[in-house]
Amino acid sequence: MIWQYKVAGSIREAESGAPLAGLLVRGFDKDLVFDDFLGETSTDAAGHFELDFTDEPFRSIFDENPDLYLRIYDASGTREIHSTRKQLRRSAGAEEHYELRIPRARLAEG
Repeated sequence: MIWQYKVAGSIREAESGAPLAGLLVRGFDKDLVFDDFLGETSTDAAGHFELDFTDEPFRSIFDENPDLYLRIYDASGTREIHSTRKQLRRSAGAEEHYELRIPRARLAEG
């Protein structure tokens, strides 16, 4: 049986609370050897994102649910500006929600 998962949320600038549009959001399942890529999406004009994926990338006898983290990139997808890897969601549920705040300085670095 294939299980469906959904990760949704919003990304805003930490200082002003302004929504951050056009950022690339990539989802990963943390593993011992290498992390499984779960998919990617972009934030809309309101800073919202939604990522749907199945258990196929990580399904095994040892792994029932993903150990989920997100990596946020600039609009080009080349520069990582934020990661939730240190706030890993172990055995994430079928629906997870994030409210992320990224400092202005991280957005301007380059």
